[in-house]
Order: sequence, then structure tokens, then C-alpha cells
Amino acid sequence: MRQVLFPLVVAALTACSLSAQAGNEVIFVGTSLGGSTDPHYFAESGTGSASGPQYSTFTDNVTDAVWANQGRDLFVAEGLMNRIAHAAWNGSSATWSTLWSAPGACYGLGLDRDRQRLWTLSGATGGTRELYCIDIDASSATYGTVLAQTATLSGGVLERWELSRHGNYAMVPDTLLGSVQVIDTDPSSPTFLQSLGSVFAATGLSIAIGSDAAVSLDEQYGYVCYAGITTSQTPGGGIAVLHIPTLTWLDFDSAPGQQHFQIPLPVPNFMDLSLDRSFAVVSGQGGPGWAARIDFDYITPSNSTFTEYLPGQGLLPNGNGISLSPISDRVAVTATAVNLSAPSQLLILDATSGALLHNITLTGLWNVYTTAWQDSSPTATYTAFGAGCSGTLGVPGLAAAAGSRPALGSTFTAEVTNVTNHAALLATGFSITSAGGLPLPLDLGSFGMNGCFLRVDPIAVSFLAGAANVATWTWPVPSAPSFFGLTFYQQAFVLDGAANSAGLTASNGAAAVLGF
Repeated sequence: MRQVLFPLVVAALTACSLSAQAGNEVIFVGTSLGGSTDPHYFAESGTGSASGPQYSTFTDNVTDAVWANQGRDLFVAEGLMNRIAHAAWNGSSATWSTLWSAPGACYGLGLDRDRQRLWTLSGATGGTRELYCIDIDASSATYGTVLAQTATLSGGVLERWELSRHGNYAMVPDTLLGSVQVIDTDPSSPTFLQSLGSVFAATGLSIAIGSDAAVSLDEQYGYVCYAGITTSQTPGGGIAVLHIPTLTWLDFDSAPGQQHFQIPLPVPNFMDLSLDRSFAVVSGQGGPGWAARIDFDYITPSNSTFTEYLPGQGLLPNGNGISLSPISDRVAVTATAVNLSAPSQLLILDATSGALLHNITLTGLWNVYTTAWQDSSPTATYTAFGAGCSGTLGVPGLAAAAGSRPALGSTFTAEVTNVTNHAALLATGFSITSAGGLPLPLDLGSFGMNGCFLRVDPIAVSFLAGAANVATWTWPVPSAPSFFGLTFYQQAFVLDGAANSAGLTASNGAAAVLGF
């Protein structure tokens, strides 16, 4: 067995094998025109081809949209029809239906991928809106019904908000930005559905409107994009960054008092955050319209930088919806036409260089606030396969520790059970079909391990010390988007001198897929 540093092996194989992950995701573009059949588009991000305008009562007054089930389902929040619509996507077209009829307009959508739940903000008026959690597990008896809802958000005007990717926190700013609430949306938490704190976001503006929000993948930071005017009636705006565990704002200035990141262009409108939280993208309606990238320095916030995309080119007369691709390498931004007789545009940019990749004409669209990328990135899983062989304490088992998954940016823990002598070996590889030219699974009986099989090509082998008959393996999973979809395999071997002449027993195999 070859001893190789596993993270380096993963990085090397990822660099050469996952370049195709950033491909031709479909982008849903929704609008808010009025009437009952607002138009929408489906656009291919890789080719720039688009289908539309398409008209449907299920896309009337769209406030948000999210893709689920690895790009096979699309959910759309509607502001006038008081519902969440569902589109089953077959690869080229959508079949529409109603997922949930709401008590009022639905503002925003948050997808809890891990638990297959969808959250929205709804209610009769802005001051009585609450967060509702809807079951989107098609195999569940409660599919399409409300599983939970808050009862403490009433007050203020609530519209734009955001759920964390793991579904444990919601960031809900008052539109008039008197405060920002952090809501516990983890159903296993003792404070589920409660506000963890309501924090005043002092902006230095005489009038400030919370225009969008975000939560980092690691759930350490919440972000609020705001716009407003100064006492001199000059447009202003910025992004406030909240450290969630301490409910304190980052200070982006060495001057006395709290200073948020100041955006130098007027009327910031929407934002999105990269998976590794290193940067955000923002769109704006002020002046000739704009889109930009903000690179955050969390150690020295004042070193954070602002870079406008396509400066001076006049391609964004009104910067409306903006969103990042599933791996944060491209940006989709919509530019609403200055009048109804002119078409709007969907621009796809390289997120790093700002290069224009596609400029797609959106005929007949107005108020183009929603751009939702189809997300085919996998959910992080760790799945057993094959069988182990019995030893002194029974058959060793290999599985993820309770509540642990190999999700990007997390620390993953696997456990080996029925460990004798407090020691085990963990083999990691990238093949379960062959090892050293021999087919797998390989019968290890000729090596003195009767009834045992090698199930994984052992590229890397780790020694695990155990206690109480359990040994653990931990790995800080990289947060780099290029790791999405990487699959590796593991099998444990327990040191057990009484089991057979080789003094080893084998566990089942386990297949790990890196994802959300």
C-alpha cells in the first residue's frame, strides 16, 4: 500500500478532472411587469442561446427563484398570485404547477438542500410577514405543505432576505433598515424559529433601504446590501458584514464609530456571495447602471476593494438581478431597458476578469430582477458499499460520524467501529474497479484474511488511533469550487491479531462525494 499525503492527491486529481463541472447551466430569468402572465426566459450559460419570451401565470410578478434536485426542479416565488410555483425541468422545457398556495405575496426563496425544504417570506402585508418552511421532498407524505413557520417577525417592512446554504440561519433585514434579524432555521436546534438577535445597522445615511442579503457557506457571516441618500440628498450605499456568532459588525474604516463597506457607485440593488466568501458581486441602478465585484479582507477590512465590471461601456442601463454560477466562476446580471419599447439584456461575465462572455437579448422583459442558475452540483454524501469481514469484536464498520458530511468548507469525520487494540488503517483511493492492475474487489484469503476483500485502490493509507473501540478520521474539506463533484473511496483495516494469520480485518467500503 502506497503512503501519500491525501489532500495533495485530491488537489492534483481535481485540477485535471473537474474542469468540465462549470458548463452550460441553464439560467432562469424572471420579471415583474403586472397583469397575470409575466414573461420569462431560459438561457444557456455556456452557449448564450435563449428560449423566450415565454408567458405563464406561474411566472407572474417573480420575486425569486431557485433550482433544486441537481437542476431538475425549479421553484419560483410570486408576488401577485400568492404562491410558490414548481417547474419540472426535462432538460429542454418546463412543466409548471403550484407547489404551495400562500397567505399573501411570496418574497424571496431559500433552499435547504440537506433537508429538502424551501423557505419563503409571506403574509398579508409587509408588517405581518413570516418565514414559512415547505416540504419539497417529492417522496414525502407532506410534500408541498408547511412544516414550520416563524411567529416573531411582525413589524417593519420585510421583503428581501436570505437563507444559508445549509439551511441553519436566515438573514432578514427590515427594508427600511432599522434592524437586521438573524433567525435560527435549524430544526434540530433548541432555538428553532427564534431570532438570535436583532441588530441595528447604522449606515451613516439619512435614509437607508435594505436591498438584499446573503449568508456565507460556513455560516460565520451575514451580509446586507443597502442603498439610500445622505443628508445632502446624495445617493449612497454599501455592504454591512455581520459576524454571526458574536452579532457584531465588521468595521471597514479606522475612523471612530462603525463603518460599513462604502460602495462608490449609486443605488446598489442586488448582491450575491462567492462560495468561499472571498468576494461578492453587486448590481446597481444609479447613473448609467453598473455591476461590480467586492473582494473582502476579513483580517483588515479596510483593505477590501471594489472593482467595477465593464466600466464606461454603457451595457448596464439599469443593473437589476445579479447572481453567481454554482461554482462562483461566472456572473449573470440583467440590465433592464430604459423604456418598455427597448429589449433588456442578460450579460454573462467572467467573475474574475470581468470579461463579457455573452450578451443575450431579452425581448419584452421589464423589471428583470431574478436570475437563477441551474445548480447541478451534488449534495455531499458518504455512502457504504460492500461488506466487511468479522474479527474479535465483530465486523468493523466504516461510516460518517453522526451529522457529518464531506461538504465543502467543513471538517468531515468518518468513524471506524468494532476496533480492537485501539488502532486501524484507513485506505483512500479513486478507484473501486482495479488496484495495481488487479480487478476489485480482491479476495484477500491468500494473504491470510479469509472472508475479507480489498474494495478500494489504496493510493493513501492513514493510521488511526482509537478509543472505546472506535477510531476516527477527520479532514478539513477544501472550500475551493473546483472540488465540487470529486468522488473518492475509503476502506478501513483493523489491527486484530486474534482474527486471522494476517492480524487484520476489513470494513465495508465507503464512497464520498464532495458537494454542498
